[in-house]
Amino acid sequence: MDLARLEGWFRRFADIECRDLPMYHRLCHGVADHSDLLERLLIAAPGQWRPNLMLAALHDIVLWDPEVPLARWYPTVGGAPDAAGDLIDAVRSTIETHPNRFAELIATRSTQTNEVNRSTLWPLALAAATADVDAEVALLEIGPSAGLNLRFDEYDIRYVDSSGGTVGRFGTRSSPVHLRCEVRGDAPTVRHHVESTATVPPIVARIGIDAAPVDLGDPDQRRWLKACIWPEQIERHERFDAAASHMVRRQAIDPLTLIRDDALDGLFDAVERFPAEAHLVVINSWMMTYLHRDRRSAFDRALDLLGDTRTLTHISAEGEGVESWVPAGDGPTDDTVVGISRWRQGVRSDQRWALCHPHLTWFAPLD
Repeated sequence: MDLARLEGWFRRFADIECRDLPMYHRLCHGVADHSDLLERLLIAAPGQWRPNLMLAALHDIVLWDPEVPLARWYPTVGGAPDAAGDLIDAVRSTIETHPNRFAELIATRSTQTNEVNRSTLWPLALAAATADVDAEVALLEIGPSAGLNLRFDEYDIRYVDSSGGTVGRFGTRSSPVHLRCEVRGDAPTVRHHVESTATVPPIVARIGIDAAPVDLGDPDQRRWLKACIWPEQIERHERFDAAASHMVRRQAIDPLTLIRDDALDGLFDAVERFPAEAHLVVINSWMMTYLHRDRRSAFDRALDLLGDTRTLTHISAEGEGVESWVPAGDGPTDDTVVGISRWRQGVRSDQRWALCHPHLTWFAPLD
């Protein structure tokens, strides 16, 4: 990995991903200006030379030691993104305060997010994916991290229209986790999709496969997952904190099965744990981009094999072009694309079904 390429990644990340995050925008451009800081990322595992890995490592240290110089810019520990002072000097000083810890995080960790508001997608998508199947659902998530989104029906989900008015609810009203998503479109379209969530069939079993599943009962693992959430987005942290605490309580009573394995290597073993008569629904969100293109293709072929012998649906929410099977739209988009593949009696059909914000602040059906 050459530094010039890494510098370009930091600048693009700043201008695209962090354009609405003033502190992270300045931090990424500042790191890009200093080769000694860029070099700190070179010890990361192959494929992990990403700006968000360094950002997460810095955030983890701030959460672990709120007395470091950088903490004054982080709202998650009482700081302010517009605090006075030299932000990049503070980055360097913070790394130098805990050099071994920073190096270990960069060398051994990977970025993991569990944006719980993505749970608002699954009732809408499952309603569409199961409309033609009269069976209970066996739900398999690829890359679930801590598994928060596998418990989507345990949250209080509120769907709103463009004016912010509530048009429907889903889930558990008494839940401590409150989520919100704007459904875009004309009134009949919005009403149809929101009302369809009432038809989501029972979930008979839930399993997740992740290369590094997160145990939220472990303070270090929980802090790392929180560190991967951008510190300037306080509402995301509030949602995560509520969902993480809920997960810890629920795991003690009704634990989810989270399998530590590769998405492809663990697929068939996971499927064997499900009832054969259940409708197998495989879901993934913002995960396939981390798999090499060849592995993505192999995973899709594996689903084809499964679809030859059982009713199967695959719902995928990824960036444009990440899933090669999703039909192209009228033009390129920076929005997340939701695709649905269905296997019915061995026959496959692929659909470009919706667009949405990466954190499901809004959802726009295409049908």
